[in-house]
Amino acid sequence: MGAFSVKVTLRNWQNRFLPKEKQGEEVVCDAIVDSGAMELALPAEIVERLRLEPIDKISVFTADDAGHEYRVVGMVDVEVQIRRCQVRAIELPRGTRTLLGAIPLEAMDWHIDPVAQKLVGRPESPDKPLLPMV
Repeated sequence: MGAFSVKVTLRNWQNRFLPKEKQGEEVVCDAIVDSGAMELALPAEIVERLRLEPIDKISVFTADDAGHEYRVVGMVDVEVQIRRCQVRAIELPRGTRTLLGAIPLEAMDWHIDPVAQKLVGRPESPDKPLLPMV
């Protein structure tokens, strides 16, 4: 599958509980749709703009099989087109690209159309996620 990107809107989920001067910005950016990645991954400069707090550290391996330890931050309110979810994020080094992995894609019930290189919703529920509860 060729790589493609989508426009995402990102917000610090905790903004609703924070005084105005401590709230992060709303960030709109392009994210690479990466079904090989599990999580939402954000470059450090976006983490700073959102004012996300570190939660934990996680060991990961990248496409080149190299191992890394990255910070887990969150929670992030992610919006792609008309669908939203709330997920933690992995903080990547500065200058990298935002990755939209399998967990947020599943949570928003987006399916990848590899030929058209776009995200598609279920025909049964075109306006919102339809998630299994079993």
